[in-house]
Amino acid sequence: MKLPLSLAIASNPRTWPILEGTVKPDGIELVPTILHPSEMFWRQLKFADFDLSEMSFSSLMMAKARGDERFLGLPIFTTRKFFHADILVRREARIEKPADLKGRRVGVPEYQQTAALWARGILQHEFSVAPTEMEFWMERVPSHSHAGAVAFKAPPGVTIKQIPPEKSIGSMMASGELDGVIHYIRKSNLVDRSTVDLENPPAVKFIFPVSYASCVRYFCKTGVFPIICGMEIRRECAEKHTSLVRNLSTDL
Repeated sequence: MKLPLSLAIASNPRTWPILEGTVKPDGIELVPTILHPSEMFWRQLKFADFDLSEMSFSSLMMAKARGDERFLGLPIFTTRKFFHADILVRREARIEKPADLKGRRVGVPEYQQTAALWARGILQHEFSVAPTEMEFWMERVPSHSHAGAVAFKAPPGVTIKQIPPEKSIGSMMASGELDGVIHYIRKSNLVDRSTVDLENPPAVKFIFPVSYASCVRYFCKTGVFPIICGMEIRRECAEKHTSLVRNLSTDL
């Protein structure tokens, strides 16, 4: 008899084999719930709703650093991406290169999320644009954010302002209240609310005109392919069934 495990997972090419049942961990019956990653991470961090879940890598590290021992990270990486290549800027803002982001108002779903963490790191270390040189505007409200779930506080010198509930990153980009955005999520869910299509009409552009080239350059220089999301299991499940971690890590 197989052990049933509730699983929270997003639907994307990396996870389709799990959802289709072509990948089956030995001795385990996965019972999947398909969720948008933003909602999934918040629910798991806040309520530990699932036995096994995808998880924001930065959020997992922060939770662990603050003494949260509910979860064990697994060496299974469901999303890897160069998110700095997705930075958008308003055409009218006259931002032509990363250095032009200094002193600008930049939207972000939330400051601590892994996509934004990687983008800021690359801006700082590759283009000398420090987080303290931008003004960040966060869309997610404290009660429904990963930051709120792990008690995140802004680092010294970093300015993070809250987008009013009647507005969104998309609406503020369209109105000119923001100059750029790191990782635009245009899909309303439990924690994100932007719905504005910024590309139609083309009010924005990518700060890296040839995004593929910027990814190749960074990888050739560093050898790093950024890990964005991994998998975690509730510690009590892993301790009760000692073969779980091995079977999941081997077969997924």
